[in-house]
Amino acid sequence: LQHRLTHPSMIELVWSYWHEEGMLAQTMNAIAFRFQNQRSGPNDPLGELEIDPLRPLNNMIWGFIQDEHNRLSVRRRAFEYDHHYGLKLLGRAVPELQSADSRSKFIETFHNLLYRTAVFYREDADTTVVSDAFPLLNALKDVHLLLAEGAHNQYGDLPWTARAEMLTQQWMLARPEMREFLRGRHMVPYEEPWMGTVDAMKRLQGWSDTSVTHFNELAVDGERLLLSIRFGDWSTLQVGEENARNWARYWKPEIQRYLYGYLAVTGVDLMAEVTDNREAATRNLQPSMLLQRRLAAQARQPALSAPGAAMRYRLNASGYAELPSGGGMRALTYEKGE
Repeated sequence: LQHRLTHPSMIELVWSYWHEEGMLAQTMNAIAFRFQNQRSGPNDPLGELEIDPLRPLNNMIWGFIQDEHNRLSVRRRAFEYDHHYGLKLLGRAVPELQSADSRSKFIETFHNLLYRTAVFYREDADTTVVSDAFPLLNALKDVHLLLAEGAHNQYGDLPWTARAEMLTQQWMLARPEMREFLRGRHMVPYEEPWMGTVDAMKRLQGWSDTSVTHFNELAVDGERLLLSIRFGDWSTLQVGEENARNWARYWKPEIQRYLYGYLAVTGVDLMAEVTDNREAATRNLQPSMLLQRRLAAQARQPALSAPGAAMRYRLNASGYAELPSGGGMRALTYEKGE
């Protein structure tokens, strides 16, 4: 007991949440599904997946499938995301959750902290203004208390287990056999080798066109920020405005990357000043709902149709020019948690 008290697990479940939203788990599930000779539909993009038994990856995927009953289900992770941070997954595999305890105010409180931090940075950069860190201190206290409320029951074990399982998936997706089949774009400077595989799968399946790089930044930087708040002694009277000022300055790179990553993924600018209730409601929406909206907008964008379907445009010169016409609306195929 003393060891668990003095050596807490420096892991946040938000790391797993953002990688789940980035389609890491679903990419591995789609490959495992096809490996078992099952297809997702009449035009399965993985229909030609054939991994010969001489490849080491073949036996690894076999073991991965055989151990499914020992792994965390997406439903179980979804309940814990809700318990820790009030974050919900949307999709066919995750029906409406009947949670016993949800941090319903966490998103609003955490986004308020990020906004207050952005305001502090603007004031701190102005040499004619003495930056006020007191609102930042109050926001840190609020997030600190909410995080403490969710640190019960599965808090000590589930984040570790989810991390181990997702790191295993990343390692398998980084194997050369995966890159040889899914190909992808080799000139893109990914930070880690598994990212290209996930982005290639997202293009094949028609999922979100936002790069997994942004989701990975949200996961890594979000974890660092929440750990600094969870294990900081923000609720005591001895911690004051100067401590909040030092926190904001020390974590400035991580906070700025998180703010931009959230904008790139959801389209919501947490640094912008809220002027009406509608903007405030959008800022505090579930990230999964914002992602679904962006995916629906992506599906409505016109795509180039097959050769033959063309619009004719009159030119000043004689004759006509054949240009491809806009395609029809594509069906929304994205399903989280499959």
